[in-house]
Amino acid sequence: MDIAPEEHPHAARIAAGTGVPLDEWTRRLDEAGGRELDHAAIARLLPERWEIGPWWAQGVTVAYEQVIGRRVEGQSRDGDFAASASRTVPGDPDSVRESWDAFMGPERREELGLAEPRLTGTGRWRYWRAAAGDGSRLSVNIAAKGEARSTLGLEHKGIGTAEAREAWKTAWTSTLTDFTAFHEENR
Repeated sequence: MDIAPEEHPHAARIAAGTGVPLDEWTRRLDEAGGRELDHAAIARLLPERWEIGPWWAQGVTVAYEQVIGRRVEGQSRDGDFAASASRTVPGDPDSVRESWDAFMGPERREELGLAEPRLTGTGRWRYWRAAAGDGSRLSVNIAAKGEARSTLGLEHKGIGTAEAREAWKTAWTSTLTDFTAFHEENR
């Protein structure tokens, strides 16, 4: 179902960031044959034809696809869905990942349908990743935010339907609330 560009949840952000309102981007892309182009072609067309950087080109492309009914909120260009949530908690990335791993013990993973996690890291990031029983994938990404805090961000990709996305978003919001309390109690 098409939505009016001015009703798009990111219309104001796109207008502020690009200097062009979303209804104008929609008109321009329609006139350029955007409804017949795939995601990559639209994202290439924008910087080729108008002065817009690659980051904003992606944002305008996604919003355009949502406006014309090709994609709904949370849907990737491949047709699946993603959910994300984040929290800032006290502690360095290593201690936050250790706390998350303890919190996400076997019983909780089984309840959420998650496989045994893989823990990896880089100089800046710590990761906790697990496959879900429905074929989707969870990545928990942890990075320092200042001296004594870290951001813990959940990215759940490959979700099959919009309804499942909403269910996972609800589950992750609740899980992060529970984790925050657990983390505070066990520091």
